[in-house]
Amino acid sequence: MTQNDNSAPEENPIPKRKPAQQTSMSVPSPKETGQKRRNIRKWVLRVSLALTILGPLIFILAAIGHKIGLFSLGFSLGTLTRGIGPNVLIAGLIVSILALILAIIIKPKKGILIGIVGILVPVIGMGYGIQVKNKAQRLPFIHDITTDTQNVPQFGPEIMAERAKTEGVNTTDYAGKMARSQDAQGNETQSLVSVLQTRGYPDIRSIVVSDEKDAAFAKAEAAARQMGWKIKAINPDAGTIEATDTTFWYGFKDDVIIRLRNSEGGGTLVDIRSISRIGGSDLGKNAERVHSFLDLMKQA
Repeated sequence: MTQNDNSAPEENPIPKRKPAQQTSMSVPSPKETGQKRRNIRKWVLRVSLALTILGPLIFILAAIGHKIGLFSLGFSLGTLTRGIGPNVLIAGLIVSILALILAIIIKPKKGILIGIVGILVPVIGMGYGIQVKNKAQRLPFIHDITTDTQNVPQFGPEIMAERAKTEGVNTTDYAGKMARSQDAQGNETQSLVSVLQTRGYPDIRSIVVSDEKDAAFAKAEAAARQMGWKIKAINPDAGTIEATDTTFWYGFKDDVIIRLRNSEGGGTLVDIRSISRIGGSDLGKNAERVHSFLDLMKQA
C-alpha cells in the first residue's frame, strides 16, 4: 500500500543579503589641510614678490637699455615702458592682493609685509603713470622752447651735424613750425609752436642783465657748466654758447644755445633756446631747463 505524499512542496529559501561593504574614505586630517593651505600661500607670496621686483626692473631696464644703446627707442619706450611694464604691474597688484588675503586668513599669519609692499609698488607706479599722462595733456605738445620767438637763436655746424645723424630728428626750423593742439571744443588741430609756447609758458622771455657782454658771457658759460651740460661750441665774438644736455633716464639728448647781445638800454640781452632731438612732447623738460638757466643768470 502506497502512501500518498500530500505534504506541501518545499519553498525556495530566500537568499540572505550580504552586508554592504564599507568603503574607507581618506579624509585629510586638519594638519594635512593646514599644510596644503600654507603651501599655496607660500607660492602665491613667491609670485607676488617676483612680480613686485620685476615690474620696476622692466622700466629701469628700458630706460638704461636705450641710454647705453642696447635697445631701440621703439622697443624701449613702446614695448617695455608702455606695453609689458604696465601689464606686469597690474598682474603684480592682483597677485599681491590675493597674497595679502592668504597671509591674513591662513594660520599662522605670515607674509603680510610682502603682500602690502606688492600692492604699494604697482599702485605707486600706476599713479606716477597717470600723473605723467595728465601732465602731457596739460602742457603744450611742443619740444622747442626759446626766449625769442621772433628772432630765434640758430645752432652752429657742430650740433647740426650731430642732429643730422639722429634718426627721426626734430627740425630746428622755427618759422611756421606747427604742433598738435586742441581748439575750444576739444577737437584736435594744429597751432604755431610760438603761439603754444606763449600760451603755456608766458613767463619765458629774454632777460637783460646789468653786466657788460664779456662779463655776462663768462657768467653764462659758468651757468651752463653748472647745469651739467656738455659744451659743444663757444663763440665769444658771436656771443653764443652751444651745448647738449642728456637726460638720466633713456638718455634723451636736448640741444641748447645761449645768445648774448648788447642791450640798447645798457647791459646784456640774454636769450636761450632748448630743443629736443627726438619726440613730440618734452613733458615740459625744455621749459624747466630754460627757467633754471635764467634763474642762475639773474642770481649771478
